Amino acid sequence: MTTELKARRYAIISGKGGVGKSVIAANLGAELALTGRRTLLIDADLGLANLDVMLGLYPSHTLHDVLCGACGVEDALLHARGGFDLLPAGSGLQDDAALTAPMADAMEKILAALDARYDAILFDAGAGIGDLVMFFARMADEILLVVTPEATSLMDAYATIKILSQRYGRLTFSLVVNRANPINPLQTGNAVTAHLQRVVTKFLVARGSGAVTVRLAGCVPNDPAVARALSHQCLLADLDPKAPSAMSFVRLAESVCASA
Repeated sequence: MTTELKARRYAIISGKGGVGKSVIAANLGAELALTGRRTLLIDADLGLANLDVMLGLYPSHTLHDVLCGACGVEDALLHARGGFDLLPAGSGLQDDAALTAPMADAMEKILAALDARYDAILFDAGAGIGDLVMFFARMADEILLVVTPEATSLMDAYATIKILSQRYGRLTFSLVVNRANPINPLQTGNAVTAHLQRVVTKFLVARGSGAVTVRLAGCVPNDPAVARALSHQCLLADLDPKAPSAMSFVRLAESVCASA
């Protein structure tokens, strides 16, 4: 008897907007594809999508069209230069601000149909703790929580961990620390991870939500190459593969693969 293989799903989320989550999703997707994994990146920020713009792609159809029944998922898939596929989402769609039961059912069916085609599926979810973000986090095998060293980002990351652990029983989180000190990014990543682990251990375990574990998946240094890649609508590996930020995504992909 054979067991049907399923893609490993990663939800890339952040408690706070503007922390570089989509940059991390796109460049991580490209690095996973370089390892030989069939990789799909889903723009799960319905209503405020930007991955197609970031990658210089021009979709004829989007995830919104698929969910509405206007087209099939094959019609909406795009192949990005990084070797991965992209399922783009619409932008400026106010009706997608809330998750409805029919939308959730349709999304689960879409994911079930895509599972066998890919080895890795990445959800670039929106910021915050709304229904859509929680849905994609619950659908994922691993949660990649993007944070920066700023106090506001850390506070929002803690709030996200609290909701997911207490309401949905998610107890393991992988941190991606963005905009780390370029002199010693690993030191920044370790300090941020240790701080969050102390906070969740003190305030969540004592309230009965179980043992919450925070691990460092990778750190991306503050690097001007990121802004240049965004302005050129390209991946870091295409713009400057030797840039510190580009090299950090190689290490992040290795870490993600090792945890699978």
